[in-house]
Amino acid sequence: MEDALSLLEQKYASLEKQYQTVVDALYPNFIFVFDENFHFVDVITPAGLRLFHRKEELIGVDGRKFYTPQVSKLFLDTIQDCLTNNNWREIEYHLDVGDTRNYYQARIVPIEGNRVMCMIQDIGNRVRRMEELMTQRKRTEEANRHKSAFLANISHEIRTPLNAIVSFSEFLMGEERPDKRQDYMDIIRTSNSMVLQIVDDVLDLSRLESGMSEFRFEDVDVAALIKKTVEIYQPQMKPQVRLIVDMPDTVVKAPTDANRVKQVLFNFLTNAIKYTEQGSITLKVEEGDDFLKFMVIDTGCGIPESQIGLIFNRFEKIGRQVTGTGLGLAICKSIAGQLGGDVGVSSKEGVGSEFWFKIPYRHVAYDMQKAEIARESVDVSKRKKIMIVETCHENLKQIKSKLTENFEIVEVTDSEKIFSTFILDHPALILLCIDAAYRKNDVIAKIRAISPTLPIIAMATSDFYHDQRWAIENGCNDVIARPFSRSKINEVIMAFLV
Repeated sequence: MEDALSLLEQKYASLEKQYQTVVDALYPNFIFVFDENFHFVDVITPAGLRLFHRKEELIGVDGRKFYTPQVSKLFLDTIQDCLTNNNWREIEYHLDVGDTRNYYQARIVPIEGNRVMCMIQDIGNRVRRMEELMTQRKRTEEANRHKSAFLANISHEIRTPLNAIVSFSEFLMGEERPDKRQDYMDIIRTSNSMVLQIVDDVLDLSRLESGMSEFRFEDVDVAALIKKTVEIYQPQMKPQVRLIVDMPDTVVKAPTDANRVKQVLFNFLTNAIKYTEQGSITLKVEEGDDFLKFMVIDTGCGIPESQIGLIFNRFEKIGRQVTGTGLGLAICKSIAGQLGGDVGVSSKEGVGSEFWFKIPYRHVAYDMQKAEIARESVDVSKRKKIMIVETCHENLKQIKSKLTENFEIVEVTDSEKIFSTFILDHPALILLCIDAAYRKNDVIAKIRAISPTLPIIAMATSDFYHDQRWAIENGCNDVIARPFSRSKINEVIMAFLV
């Protein structure tokens, strides 16, 4: 009897092992068993897969506790249909966890005892691919509309100078009077410059929007930058217009791209000169807590209220009598965004305008000689800087306590300040909480546009495979699941910082 029982136990263990092997092969699929009233009877998961809830939290619980009324009704109706007709059915549904929507397909099969077995398959990738295709289709249609509008605008903008070049070239060939020939050559030269400016603007905007433009971030001496700008624009001022400079008294350095800052300032000043016949143009710099603000304030004709909201769009110009492509301000907006800042304008028609743009900035009381000495001494033994992005202060405290003293910690608790802090502090690695707030923010893409190789480690609330997949697909290098030990977090970090 004992031998027979032992054989049965061995056979059962063998079958259980085979059964688990089959279940493991289903990864990442899993199985729910429900009774006729949609109560959980069993949960079967392959090794390595963790659900939103533990098995013990599900058994015996009404499924309506976890699903929306619409999804619960879909399950109940399908379960009843399967049991009544003794046939299998398939349904697709979604499950919202926080602000994240997950998509699943369930194949429901009747089994003994008025129960059903539901094989659940994650179809999130398929749904996302469909959504991406639909989005891509809309983008393509929108791109075609933009392309048509672009071609219409650019052909209009380029036709005027080209017509002048062609016409006055013909006049020049048949003109013998020196004064007229000089007039024609001046018109041709001006028209040539307009064509070149249009081409340059189109190429620059294209490179910026495609992410192909290079940005070099370094500590920029703002006073020196403003001085060079004034030296260029002072001779261009009209007789009745003064150029005024308003700078902070302290030495200001900002981590940014000097050439791109000058490009925006040059555009603002060029426009101010065009539209200002008398009075003044003020180039002003202000220090804020988080941003350095550049302003170009003029006493020109101002902007009609109806056009203020459109002024940074492509091909927008105030008055067709003024030369230009209408692309300059669109370029400024793109540059400011990629520098981690923003642009804007306030204006009153007949009074003047104020164009501004901001870049990330943190005030430092510079002592130039001491700064150089400190830099030389720190470079040899500089600690690696890690930026921790975490909304929960308690979690932030725990993470910091688990890191070794070899790291310099930069804390970010506001999702809107991730990119500007990244630019200001140049971290060697980022630990990023991937909760709902940060998933909505496209900050990873912005960082990747500047630094494709910077290690970004996502901190997930658990090691759910879809959280891991989301993080990797969106540009993270690795994912660590909470809770994690001191040794684990330091091991992961050091793998990227050696």
